[in-house]
This record gives sequence, C-alpha cells and structure tokens, in this order.
Amino acid sequence: MSQKIPTLRRTLGAAGGAVLMASALTATATAATTPASAPTAATTATPAAATGGAGASLPYTEVEAESQATNGSVIGPSFAAGQLADEASGRKAVTLQGQGRYVAFTTPVATNSIDFRYSIPDTATGSVYNAPLSLYVNGTKQPDFSLTNAYSWYYGTYPFTNNPSNGKPHHFYDEVHRLLSSTYPAGTTFKLQVDSEDTASAYTIDVADFENVAAPARQPAGSVSVTSKGADPTGVADATAAFNAAIAAAGAGGTVWIPPGTFNVPGHIAVNDVTVEGAGMWYSTVAGAAPGFYGNAAPNPSTKVHLSNFAISGNVQIRNDSAQVNGIGGAMSNSTVSDIWIEHMKVGAWMDGPMSNLTFSGMRIRDTTADGINLHGGVTGSTIADSNVRNTGDDGIALWADASIGSDSHDTISDDTVQLQQLANGIAGYGGDNNTITGNRVVDSGISQGGGIHIGQRFSSTPVGLYTISGNTMLRDGDLDPNWNFGVGALWFDAQQATITGPVNVSNALIEQSPYEAVQWIQGTVNGVSLDTVTIAGTGTFAFQDQTGGSVVLKNVTGTGIAQADQCKTPSYSCDAGNFKITDAGGNSGVLPTSCTTTSPPPVFPPYPGTTGATRTTGTTGTTGTTGTTIQVAPGSLDSTNPTRSAS
Repeated sequence: MSQKIPTLRRTLGAAGGAVLMASALTATATAATTPASAPTAATTATPAAATGGAGASLPYTEVEAESQATNGSVIGPSFAAGQLADEASGRKAVTLQGQGRYVAFTTPVATNSIDFRYSIPDTATGSVYNAPLSLYVNGTKQPDFSLTNAYSWYYGTYPFTNNPSNGKPHHFYDEVHRLLSSTYPAGTTFKLQVDSEDTASAYTIDVADFENVAAPARQPAGSVSVTSKGADPTGVADATAAFNAAIAAAGAGGTVWIPPGTFNVPGHIAVNDVTVEGAGMWYSTVAGAAPGFYGNAAPNPSTKVHLSNFAISGNVQIRNDSAQVNGIGGAMSNSTVSDIWIEHMKVGAWMDGPMSNLTFSGMRIRDTTADGINLHGGVTGSTIADSNVRNTGDDGIALWADASIGSDSHDTISDDTVQLQQLANGIAGYGGDNNTITGNRVVDSGISQGGGIHIGQRFSSTPVGLYTISGNTMLRDGDLDPNWNFGVGALWFDAQQATITGPVNVSNALIEQSPYEAVQWIQGTVNGVSLDTVTIAGTGTFAFQDQTGGSVVLKNVTGTGIAQADQCKTPSYSCDAGNFKITDAGGNSGVLPTSCTTTSPPPVFPPYPGTTGATRTTGTTGTTGTTGTTIQVAPGSLDSTNPTRSAS
C-alpha cells in the first residue's frame, strides 16, 4: 500500500508575513501566576542532573576519521545544508584528494573486521560509477575496497531524484564493510590511502567501525538448509525458489537455515509460522534488487515468525513510495526479528498493522532511502530495542498511528542508538498512546526538517495520548529547516492537525550541543507536556522555542551554554502572550525567562567532543543566508512544505 505525503503550507501575510503576536509568556508557579520575565520557583533545592541514555550495546567501536593520523584535509564542523561535513558523524570528516593522501585508523580494540562511512563525488549526470580505494594493515597492502556513488547523492525536493540538475544535493554518504581473514590486536593500524589506481577525484572518510566478529553459527538440528533445495551460495543464480521450497519443507513451526554465503533473492519471501536463521549478519547475506521477508497482509497477519542472524542487502537507489522495496514488511504478530543487518533498501522494516507483540532487537540498519523502522497503524504491544539505525533518508524509528488503521499503543522504543537521519527525526511518535521511548541515544539526527525526538499530531494520526519519554540522550540533533528558515529543536512537539493533550512526560533527558534550540513547540496547541530532570548543555540559540499555544510543567530543568544567555539575552523564546503557560515546579535554572525577540538569531554552534573549552563559532544558518531574521506568522498557523512520511 502507499501513503501520499501531505503538503504543508506556511501562512505568510502581505509584505513578507503577518506580525507574530508579541506579548510576554506567562509562567505559572506552584502558588501563583507570574509573567515569564519573573517566574517564581517553587523550590531552591539543587536540581538532579540528568544522565540520559546510553543507547544500544553495540558490538563494535566507532572511531572518527578526524581524530586519527592523516595528511588529508579535516572538514567541518558545519551545520550548513549541502556540505559534506554537515552530514558527517560529529559534523566533521576527512577528505583525501590526491595520490598519497591517507587517514590511518589505530584500532582501540581487537578486530577482524572494518566498516567505514565514506563519500565520493557524484558525476555530472548522476550516473553510477565505482572507484577503488587502497587499504593497508600495519603497512601491508590489502585488496582494494570498491566504493560507489550508487546509494548516495540525492537532489531536489521530496521524493528526490538522482539528477544533479535538480539542485539541492544531500544524502552524500554510504558505507562499505569487510570481514578479514585474521584477528588483529588493539593498536593495529588500518590505513585508507589514495594510490595511483584509485580513480575518484576525492574520497571523504567519516567514521570507521571495528568489531571482533564471532565465528559463524552452526546449522540448527532439524532445520532445512536453503542449499539443500538448490540455493546458490555464490549469489549468481536466483535463489527465490530454493528459499520457498525450504520454507515449505520445514513446515509449520519449522526452521530454515541460511548457511554462510551470498544468496540472490531479487524480491519478497513470504513467511508465516516459521523460523529463518542464518550463520550471522557477517556471514549469511540475502542480496538482490530488493530482497525482503514479508508477513501476510493485515488484518490476517502472519504469526510466530522468527528471523535472525543474517544480512539483507538491496540495490534500491531511489525513493519510490509506491514500491514495496523494504527489508522486512507486511504484518507479523507474536514474532521476533533480531540481529539482522539491512542496507540499501527503501525502508529497513515497514510494518503495516494491525498486529501485536512484534519485537525487533539487535538490528543494524544502514543507508536507506527512507525510514529505518516504521510501525504503521494499529501496531500494539511491540518493541524496538538494542538496535542501531544510521544514515536513513527519513525517520530512524517511527510509530505512525495512522487513524485509517488504528492507534499504535503500548509500544516501546528502548536502548537504541540512532544516528544521522538525513530527513526528519531520529525517533518519532505520530499519534498513538501509552507508548514508551526510553534509554536511547540519538546523535546528529534531523539533518533536514527534523530533530532528535519528536511527538506530533500529524499525518492523519490518532490522538497523541500518554507518552513516557525517559532516560534519553540527544546529541547535536536538529538543524536549520530549509522551508521555515529557523532551527528545529532536538526535542520538539507539533500539533499541526489537532490539539495535543498527552500527557507527554519527559524525564532524565540529556540534551547536548544542539545546533539551534533544545526544545521546541510549534503549530496548534500542545498541552500536557512535563519536563522533569532535563539537562540542556549547549545550544546554538535558545533553551526553549515556543511558537504556539499550550502548556508545560518544568521541574529540575537546567540550562548551561545557552547561546542567547551567553550573550546576556533571555535564554528562551516565546511571543504567544497568555496562550503558552509554564508551571515552574522548582529546581529550574538557566532556561527562563522567555522573551519575544526573533526565531532566527545567528546560531552559535557548541563545541564538539574533545574540544571542551574551545571557542564556540558563530555560524550562518545554512545556504539560505538567513541570519537574525524574524519569521513573521500568526501563532498556531506555521506550516511549510515539510514532508516526512514515507510509504510502505
């Protein structure tokens, strides 16, 4: 099925827009209501510091290229759209241009594998090409890597193209990985170097992962191997018929085994009441044009499906929201999906409900044209846990409670590491109730039109009910929205289509180094939000940016390194008169008062890891050149052409 992306429109008045309603925000103290310029705290006790979330227990160690030995050019930091550094981990990378240029990674752990994130320039026409890059381990030449532009470089506006003439280039990076024949101790040097045979005009290296991969698993007793039904482990012959035959032979409740190898499956494999298990995500690979494992269509979902320990590698090079080209799909109840690496698909897993009790765990989703995982409509009692989602073309992990299907409820997104969403958010809840977002680490997300964690009454969703958002870390999330021309918060709320009543309870949140504001309210009326034990450490503009009516309860919310406050200005923004009320429950510091100034002061970008005490840099707000301008709109009417929903 497909879902049309709604077109949102900004409301602008004559001569550039209607003036924003300017008045003091009111702050409701425990015992009295006072203007925001003089909030009354209920207590002066020292607030507890938030610890945030650690994210997934990743089996690999990330090493940033810019922290390693190199004779290349370190690029960044940058938060400007269309720049390679803006889409890089930590907003920095290393560019190698010219023979002899290298970056040498020294591994902090023992490893028998390497995965690295890279970008090579596009062609003038967007045509696909491959380019080698040399690898040396402790000075010994290894087989070259083959890099490609096939899964990067998108242009224009949604749903984007591969044509450079459409302008607005983005989604620059891809990844490549290799399992090595030996295990190397910590301290080994892995050098990526431009040699004479390496033909790309430049190579930008972002981050490398080093992992000591365990030996392959053995075939379970009583299982049916796909090779016993004729599957070709070299990836040459189409293995679809062999997979289907193995599933049939295994029977209800049986197990299908994918041994080490690469198996060519160009389309869908239907699964129901079956276990499909591989030797490990580094060993068993299902590859093809658009391979996918799909449950039955709702309202009769598959049940007792268990998929684990293999990789799905597609060849999806463009976003087409009418195409079912996802790694996992359909509907699966009472099922599990675990330890699967998915890359180069449209969506890692797009699940169309209703369904219940579906668990994702240990997932590694990379380089998709749209979402990482999306639970779409009537998905209940389900969990996405201990997974890594990196470099997606839309939301990393999303609950979309599509009202035409049903509410997503009693779902949990926990202990995930979500990184580098090129469009939209790291984690999003569109409608739904009784859902929990906890223990996650969201990093460098919301590169365009999004932030870190988002709750929205948008995309024709069911009402936003109870959300418990606890123990999460948001690092360098949010960026300049190219349509709104102001920043999006690391944590943000949007009631575009109906009033949000919640409650939305945010606690133990660590929000660090936000390029723009830390927390944002926009469109409609957002009520029922509480912030309890929230530590804001470094923002490019404000602690809070209120652009709509609503209410919030603050307790133990602290802000330091707030750019506006550092310039002796108020730390937060609001021009919504008495329409937005703050209940000060005590323990708050550095985030109040608010004032009606500008939504777009020149951002002062925070320091980066390892540069504590470094001078913060005043930046421009991207390629539009808007600095210090006021976006003039009526409260609650702020829309834009800001699509963020993909289709199944």
